[in-house]
Amino acid sequence: MKLWYSNTSPYVRKVRAVAAYHGLEAQIEAHLISGAAFSEQAEHNRDTPLGRIPVLQTDDGTWLYSSNVIAEYLDAHGSNDSLYPQGDNRWAILNLHDLAAGMLDNTIDMVGEKLLRPEAEWWQSRHAQIMQRNTRTLPVLAEAIQPFGTELNIGTLNAVCAIDFLRFRNALTQADTMEGFSELAAWSDEMNARHACLAATQPCA
Repeated sequence: MKLWYSNTSPYVRKVRAVAAYHGLEAQIEAHLISGAAFSEQAEHNRDTPLGRIPVLQTDDGTWLYSSNVIAEYLDAHGSNDSLYPQGDNRWAILNLHDLAAGMLDNTIDMVGEKLLRPEAEWWQSRHAQIMQRNTRTLPVLAEAIQPFGTELNIGTLNAVCAIDFLRFRNALTQADTMEGFSELAAWSDEMNARHACLAATQPCA
């Protein structure tokens, strides 16, 4: 398998954490995106039509274009217990996953604009809306996490990816100013300490 990745993307982290949980790293040829990620000449842009990461090529040559599909594909090929349980709590786990994913989808757009455009060109009203939505989402996320404690499943895994990304980009997300975020950060720290697949994939510059 071949994976295009970065060290900062929370979507990539989810995929890499699933791979690490199942011990699949040795089966994956990992390719780090260079600083020219937006160049049409960058290899991942030549490999795939969407030019997005993560993207995984399976052993039969098929490209998987979504972190959701890649994570579930790797989970299905792993030897440990599935991160996608089939029991009564399946829908709560998937809902937690998508709650964290939705917050990330909103925040990524804002962070990308702040990183790539001068401040005078920022869409300030949109950013204010995203901040308000994140502030509203945090207590809902905390409540959705509560039944699982420090259990690892695809929902709690993705929640850690979201929380740690907001912290990693705090200068742009202002996460530390949001009510309730410090408690979520403490929970994420506990998850990172307890689960090696999370500790090994934390975002870094």
